[in-house]
Amino acid sequence: MPDIVKPSVQAFLVCDQVIEDSLTKKKSLIGIFTHLQAGVFPFQHQQMGLYFCFTDAEGAYNFDIDLIYLNNEQLICRATLPNIVINDRLQISDFGINIPSLIFPAPGRYEFRLRMEGSLIAQKDFSVMQLSGHQMTEPSS
Repeated sequence: MPDIVKPSVQAFLVCDQVIEDSLTKKKSLIGIFTHLQAGVFPFQHQQMGLYFCFTDAEGAYNFDIDLIYLNNEQLICRATLPNIVINDRLQISDFGINIPSLIFPAPGRYEFRLRMEGSLIAQKDFSVMQLSGHQMTEPSS
């Protein structure tokens, strides 16, 4: 089996939503952010968008995206994308996905990790902060 060419990642961004124009295939990123704020935890965010762009790729690729709670390296969720086939190394390929209903267990730093064939090729971290004056919910007994 020939070696798989590792792509060069040009962008990896987190936002509220990615919208793709059906005619031009251009992506609009709505609400790019570096942090979220929540009053109570666990906190449910209705939707998050991820955008990534790469070049210098050729062949069939398998991608996974993990969301990790960095405070304790807890895996929050994993998304596996359908196989992607790139025919030309000079081609610039961009992708936008929307992930519904993510639950953040506590304030802290989180990171999306983009893996190709199991190898980490990009990562993007962000903070989820407790709004001042709000208390974390306690589990009921």
